[in-house]
Amino acid sequence: MSGRPRDPGVDDAILRATMDLVEENGYRAVSIEGIAARAGISKQTVYRRYRSKGEVILDALAAFAAGKLPVPDTGTLHGDLTELLTATFAAQQGISGTLNRALAAEAVGDETFARTAWERLILPRRDVVRSLLARARKRGELAHPDDDFLIDLVYGPMWYRLLFEPAALDADYARRTADAITALTSAR
Repeated sequence: MSGRPRDPGVDDAILRATMDLVEENGYRAVSIEGIAARAGISKQTVYRRYRSKGEVILDALAAFAAGKLPVPDTGTLHGDLTELLTATFAAQQGISGTLNRALAAEAVGDETFARTAWERLILPRRDVVRSLLARARKRGELAHPDDDFLIDLVYGPMWYRLLFEPAALDADYARRTADAITALTSAR
């Protein structure tokens, strides 16, 4: 026997309420009860979908990333990386950065959550870069054979700066990161 189908409107309300509350009050002040109240639902409705506040925030951030961050196609790997990193770094100056830092802290203390974050948030963003690399390889721009290593080079600087010096994540840093990666990967 199955229950009623999930109402996507409720899912959207939960994610919107989560983002609003984190932006207004910070990660630590957000609770499942607060999310439920803001979304106009019971806390049991939230708990049927999520086992923790971290999971709600993870889904909110994943939805934000999927909807707001570009999948550029400028015709060059350098252009694609610059556009992607500029938008990604700019997002880290706002709610996205706050949530990413909180999720990183939670992942350090909870291996199960870390795997969930990897699958729901990190892998989809890595797949975007993988598609950029595949197009660059097709155009003959890319000689480096190890996509996973290159993807680490794309996002590694962001995570390092995000945790320790978020203000450094600006358009110039995005361009310099793209410069370094394309110099390393050049097929010429």
